[in-house]
Amino acid sequence: MPARNPALPKVSDETIRAVKNTVLGRLYGRAPLPNLVGLDAPLNSIYALLSQTALNSEGNSALILGPRGSGKTSLVHRALSMLSQTHTSKANYHVVHLNGFVHTTDRIALRDIARQLLIKQDLEHVLIGSFADAFTYILNLLRSDDESTAIPPVIFVLEEFDLLAQHPKQSLLYTLFDIAQSQQTPIAVLGVTARIDVLDLLEKRVKSRFSHRQIYVHNMASVEEFVQIAREALCIDPSHTVSEAFARQFNMRIEDILTSRTVSQHIEDIFEFGKDVRQLLRAFSPAVSQLTTVNPLLNASTVESQLAQTNTSAKMQIISSISLLELCLIIAMRSLMQLGSTKYNFEMVYDEYKTFMSRHMMAVSAGGAMKIYKKPVALKAFETLVELEIARPALMSVGEGSSVHGRNDLLAGTAAGIRAPKEYRMVQLMLEPSQVVELVSGRIDIPAVIRRWAQQ
Repeated sequence: MPARNPALPKVSDETIRAVKNTVLGRLYGRAPLPNLVGLDAPLNSIYALLSQTALNSEGNSALILGPRGSGKTSLVHRALSMLSQTHTSKANYHVVHLNGFVHTTDRIALRDIARQLLIKQDLEHVLIGSFADAFTYILNLLRSDDESTAIPPVIFVLEEFDLLAQHPKQSLLYTLFDIAQSQQTPIAVLGVTARIDVLDLLEKRVKSRFSHRQIYVHNMASVEEFVQIAREALCIDPSHTVSEAFARQFNMRIEDILTSRTVSQHIEDIFEFGKDVRQLLRAFSPAVSQLTTVNPLLNASTVESQLAQTNTSAKMQIISSISLLELCLIIAMRSLMQLGSTKYNFEMVYDEYKTFMSRHMMAVSAGGAMKIYKKPVALKAFETLVELEIARPALMSVGEGSSVHGRNDLLAGTAAGIRAPKEYRMVQLMLEPSQVVELVSGRIDIPAVIRRWAQQ
């Protein structure tokens, strides 16, 4: 067993389990964050709408729109949590969750609505009729024994609303919006979607019943808010299993990691690339999973390596395993760019590659690992780069002839406006010079001469 670092706190297995369950639950979205950062305005709007239905028995409908990972679902859950704290008697209203990925037909949705409303009656005879009649019958079952009593409010949360809108006839959405508009039964309908054009998917009769209330949720506006979300997810509070001293030391380590120069740069890169909060939080999960009684604090090097891997673009991950010849052609295109060429063809690239290799052949041949590939072999490697979209056909002006809608027509033979042989069709490299250097530095099988060529 490894020796314990005396500077680290002494904690029990129960404490480590509690910390890992709490933090990992937040990182993977199973548990809510203590505070939602930068979402006060949409949260207040959603809570006000739900309060009007649950407390005042008003019918309402709204759409929550925003990019994936912006916090739409977290907002709904937080508003429902606030409502349950305000409206202590939970029996006075019901909540139904539907998801377009799960409820692929109206019949499946209707069965799950009955299940979530705890209705035990056999509904087979009801499902034979129209959807509206069956839905009204289910709502009437919520009444108490006294027929004169009102139906309790029901809140419907429709995740992936755009998929529900693709059901034939849109009977589910029409019935929900119609009941919410008629005010006869107090229901609130909240649609959650990432599609900004979702209203165009609705039929005219469905759109006429919708209130057209839309609540927009935007991505984080600053890196500081982005970092604060990570801080909210990672920091812990004292509890009966976590001592105040350990919580304070654990949070201090989190603060040191988040404010370190390397981690800050990686977080800023993720923010600039896509502002995806879930991508940021998932990067911390390996370090949290490795917590033990021997090492109860987060390891900074693990966090840094995971953030660096997360920050690597999908294109860089794909091309990290390309052949040495293909890599040399990429470096040759980069060299042409440095010489001022914005467009180049295979002949120019191969000439640059051959010139460099001929000049340094004595240095590379000593190791026996390099040779000058013949032109047909190099052309095949060049075509592979075009297929991977590492190089793409250069768009030409109308006077020069144009590529067909930006497609990779290098491999398509004679196409409209492209009559030159494929060896002479102009392309452009879709990598930045810094990405070429990064690609070479990440490979251990690159000869020293090629590595120096890439870094020139």
